[in-house]
Amino acid sequence: MVKQKMTQKKSLLFVLSLLILLPVNLQTASAQNLDSISDYSIMLTMSPLHIEEGIHNHQIGFVYILSKSGIPIISSKDVSISLSSNNPQLASVPETIILKANQEHASFNISTLSGTGEVTITATLGTKTSFQKIQIGNSEDHLPDDLILELNLPTDEMHVNSKMPFTVYLRTSDGFVIRAPFDIIVDLEYEKSLAIPNSDILTIKKGQYYAWGTLDSNEKVGNTFLRALQKDSGLDTAKSVKISSTLPTSLAINVFPKLISTDVKKQLDVFVNVVDSDGNPTVTPEDITLNFFSNDQHTVGNKLDETMKKIKPIIKKGQFGYYLRQNLDLSNLLSNDIVIGVSAEGYGIATDTFSTVEKSLNIDNKKIIEKDVQLFIPERMPSNATSIVTYQLSAVENDDDDVDENGDPLIDQTSDTENKIIHSIDDLDDGELYPIQTNENYYADGYVKKLNVISGDNNLVSIKNIGKIESGNSFGTAIITSGQKSGSVLISASIQGVGSDSALTEVVNTLEQKEARIFSPTGQDTILFDREGNFDVFLIAIDSQDRPKILKHDSKYLITPTNGIVEIKKDTTFAFARLHSDSFTIAEEKNNLELNVIPIGEGADLSLETTKTFVTQPSSKILVYLPADKINANHKNNIGIIQLVDLQGNPIIPSFDVKSKITSSKENVVQVIYDAVIPSGLSYATFPIQTRGIVGDSVISASAKGVIGTESDISTGSSLTKLKIYASGIDQIIPVDKQVEIKLFIDDENAESVPGASIKITTDGNSQVTPNIVRTNSDGSAVVSVTATNGPNISLNLIATAEGYSEGKDTLTINVDAPDKTLNAVDLELPEWIVYVVIAAILLIGVLVVLFLKKSKTPIEEEWEEDI
Repeated sequence: MVKQKMTQKKSLLFVLSLLILLPVNLQTASAQNLDSISDYSIMLTMSPLHIEEGIHNHQIGFVYILSKSGIPIISSKDVSISLSSNNPQLASVPETIILKANQEHASFNISTLSGTGEVTITATLGTKTSFQKIQIGNSEDHLPDDLILELNLPTDEMHVNSKMPFTVYLRTSDGFVIRAPFDIIVDLEYEKSLAIPNSDILTIKKGQYYAWGTLDSNEKVGNTFLRALQKDSGLDTAKSVKISSTLPTSLAINVFPKLISTDVKKQLDVFVNVVDSDGNPTVTPEDITLNFFSNDQHTVGNKLDETMKKIKPIIKKGQFGYYLRQNLDLSNLLSNDIVIGVSAEGYGIATDTFSTVEKSLNIDNKKIIEKDVQLFIPERMPSNATSIVTYQLSAVENDDDDVDENGDPLIDQTSDTENKIIHSIDDLDDGELYPIQTNENYYADGYVKKLNVISGDNNLVSIKNIGKIESGNSFGTAIITSGQKSGSVLISASIQGVGSDSALTEVVNTLEQKEARIFSPTGQDTILFDREGNFDVFLIAIDSQDRPKILKHDSKYLITPTNGIVEIKKDTTFAFARLHSDSFTIAEEKNNLELNVIPIGEGADLSLETTKTFVTQPSSKILVYLPADKINANHKNNIGIIQLVDLQGNPIIPSFDVKSKITSSKENVVQVIYDAVIPSGLSYATFPIQTRGIVGDSVISASAKGVIGTESDISTGSSLTKLKIYASGIDQIIPVDKQVEIKLFIDDENAESVPGASIKITTDGNSQVTPNIVRTNSDGSAVVSVTATNGPNISLNLIATAEGYSEGKDTLTINVDAPDKTLNAVDLELPEWIVYVVIAAILLIGVLVVLFLKKSKTPIEEEWEEDI
């Protein structure tokens, strides 16, 4: 029983001795005596490096002690560190701070006063110094070189005596609108006679993204320009604006019908109207006296003179035109392109023509094979105006019945068809129309409707008076009136037993509102929003000519999906609004926002509903700062900082608390314990980072609603360098029972000698070592004596330790000149399985001996050891 217990003890001791040879991870964080090491440094860091101006205490300063490899270490005792500021009137720091024993860093406040600028803070520990610069507020006095000045207009058209907003802003070459780092002055140049801005200078205020003004047009029409200049940076841009008016600027005349016969007493319809500077029909704000004339004074001109003596032709105030039914005696006038013209002082001259045919043709003439109706109407008329429609009876020419006096087929020899005199219907080309006279009155009376004129849309144009065709005439005239709305309408005339015809006319209301346009101050298609989801827009009433329209009454609009209500007041053209949306998100790809403008209120015109899609652009981002981006894997408590900044990196002070989301890509390396909240009134906040005792890399990411998220790399490492053990003075084989001296050397990982290191030596029982604990000299060496008591080899287990270093472990195997002995389980009174363990251990030792490096000395087998 006793023998069995002894065998178990021997087995246990043997296995334990083998375990000593196996690699063990024993590295731990330990405080270091700075007096005993010289190869350390200090690191002063401030996060963030750009803070807001104003009187405040910012706890953003940190001081670390770093190992030779740049990893933060802790001190075994309190350490006093001196601080200084090169500009204490702007930012001051404490004169001294204490890095407490076993603390990973020391933090300190930076007290800022009024003013902006750059300050250098310096930390000193003995002969070690570190400094860093910090920016207080924004002291920049010039803009970056890659900026573009933009002049933003909602339209390049304006009506006289109206007003239009415009904006100026600066953007980067990749399209991002910048936040002004200081007040930016933008000068304006313009043509004073046509339009004037409300100010010659616009200022983009510090912290703002744009400035806006209004352009006020005068009473004159023409093409003007607006130029914006930022003189300090040499930036400029310009836009042209067309100024037009609905006031009449010239006359237009229509003479109907175009073809009448000369052998009977005839009449002509003459309609004169006014048009604006764009050629659109309009109404006159004052009476306009007309003067008619003709190129044929004898026949036509004299009759016009007689008419003007009897009646004064005037386009009256508020009217579109003047209608004249002119009697003429054309018996001696056979001609093409007879001119009737009209003039008015200040409105110029307008002309139109008609032609005559020699022979009249009665509606019952047997030569007429086919009859038709021809309609004449001015192509355009303004809203709420009166105009005319002329309809004429015609015969359709058929060349098959054309014969001369002898009854032979008639061959037309005239090649100049435009100047060809028309004697009869046979002079026309096939299919052309020839006027014919009625032998009775055509009119609409009750149920008897030999004549009818209808409108395709009575809301646009209605028939006020159908008119009639008197016996002996070929045409009649209807009076039409337009409504408030604009658009095209088909007017049709039908004559019983003859035919029908239709023609389009367009009702033009150039002052009619056609759109409620959303105008973004930071780009035609871009909306800039802040982190709360707020953004600015203008809502502008636009007429049919794409000009800002002055409204005659208050108009309200609902803008979805923001559900904001914007009102354009009476006698104005636009309204400014700041809207809010909770739907803004940040993604790598561009986001689109579709805004719908819906008129609301009693009598709202739903045809003004519009939709506009914008690309949303954030105005801020959240930065991640790490005072030490390489931290000690065994220091549990570390700090990170997040800061809200604009796209140029300038601090933004939020008006509300900003909740963030902070994550670590590898939580087995570092963990973020909780998300930080940036309080209102500050641009930054701190958050804790906890290590997991693992050496590795991770990425700290921060995000918040409505801002661009960012990330920062972080890595963990060990502050302790591992000790290496070397030996010299060993022969290839030593004798038994004879003392041999061995010189040991201790180096660090950089091959630098380590003085004062302790070396502990244990044997495998086959030798004696004196002393078994020894300390290295100034050159990193120590001497021990070894006596082998058994062979064929001996093993020495070496453990080296020193303050500030990770311990080193090695095994030294020495061959002994002794008789070989057979090793078996019976001799050792061990189980058979121990033999296999011993064989494996010997093989392992052999491999390690080969791999052991020597420092110009005998190499020692280094035991593999897993890093902590």
